[in-house]
Amino acid sequence: MAIVVAFPIPTAIEAELSKHGEVRVWREEGPMPKATLLEWLEGARGLLTTLTNPVDLDVLEAAPLLKVISTVSVGVDHIDVEAAASRGITVGHTPGVLTDSTADLALGLMLAVRRRIAEGHELVSGGAWGSEWKTNFMLGQDLSHATVGLIGLGPIAQAVASRLKAFSGVRILGWNRTPKELPDIEMMPLDALIADSDIVSLHVALTDDTAGLMSRSRLAAMHDGATLINTARGRLVDELALSEELASGRLSAGLDVYSEEPLPSNHPLIGVPNAVLVPHLGSATKRTRRAMFELAIRNLIAGIKERDLPAELVLRSS
Repeated sequence: MAIVVAFPIPTAIEAELSKHGEVRVWREEGPMPKATLLEWLEGARGLLTTLTNPVDLDVLEAAPLLKVISTVSVGVDHIDVEAAASRGITVGHTPGVLTDSTADLALGLMLAVRRRIAEGHELVSGGAWGSEWKTNFMLGQDLSHATVGLIGLGPIAQAVASRLKAFSGVRILGWNRTPKELPDIEMMPLDALIADSDIVSLHVALTDDTAGLMSRSRLAAMHDGATLINTARGRLVDELALSEELASGRLSAGLDVYSEEPLPSNHPLIGVPNAVLVPHLGSATKRTRRAMFELAIRNLIAGIKERDLPAELVLRSS
């Protein structure tokens, strides 16, 4: 039986996987071409993949023997999970191991935006800091005493909330698609949370229901001076509307994810003021990436052996 790996892996891991079948590894740094993936999956029982390699219906139909798809990610919006389930294919992902890293980054973006850290760095490193200290120089906004609205209350959002409690006077609001009660978080209707928050931080999965959640009208409902933080998925946000709000100076934003990645050079978010943009770094720590990879390998091997996966995706009931 064959195992397809859609990205480069260490030779030691390839040797370990070879104990379970023929291993076909894509060794280039760029995404694996779909035509190659279709060809390699014929006769394969396992697929190890990432966000950059969509697994759609065409891919699944080309893999009649496939038993498991293991992705090195928490999100699975790049996989047609319902079509996989209908074919008896289990899907493994990597929840939990990146919770702390992503929560840390969300908090870092809040501070970077509200305290204008990136702007200050550019000013000093560019040699443009030309005036002495004065009382109105580069005034930002405090995270302490802010009202922070968390949209989605899964493990990452809860980890963000626990970190926010270290800042004096922070009020934490929460909204979740299913009812949830958590200590020190005030549950509110979504639109009320958006209107009341100084900072809105997104932590929901991307689904048909949540795509475009932060629409033009909801962005307009955020009050003047408010900040949007997105470490979840880019397609949750109307990016054109957000770019216009940022250009006007009414809102600010800290973004780690985008509807298209890498972000094209002509994208409307490029060059806007009041924004800190980073290149999908939520899980980008050495410890976290190693843990994600190890869990994905365990999922893959378990699926090939038709055993329970350590972290199997469970579909929501409709």
